[in-house]
Amino acid sequence: MSASERRFRQRYDASPLKLEVRKIGLFGRAGKRHQAIARDFSIGGVSIISPIKMKPGKRLLVSITSDDHSLQAIPATVLRAEPNDGDYLYALKFAMGQIPEAASRGAYTVLQRLEVTLRDTVATV
Repeated sequence: MSASERRFRQRYDASPLKLEVRKIGLFGRAGKRHQAIARDFSIGGVSIISPIKMKPGKRLLVSITSDDHSLQAIPATVLRAEPNDGDYLYALKFAMGQIPEAASRGAYTVLQRLEVTLRDTVATV
């Protein structure tokens, strides 16, 4: 990582993951599901490409599925947004503090397993 890098954890290629996002609207209601392409992943967040325009600070629910694991409705916040060939590239930060502690611990465990699976995939290539 370079000296100007803001990440604290190693990121892994997230292309094997299937990802859906839902914007959280008025009164905390989740909106329509939208497919997104996962670019890279760490236990703290994910970088995605989506055709939907969102601003930094936007709250979302993210669902992540792999061959071995699935997580539904993980709270996340858009940290950065930039145009990317007609779509948008977003940096999302998972917001585990927005869900009950037991659910947060369970989600964190699955995120750790996803990270290990992606890391091991890179190591075997």
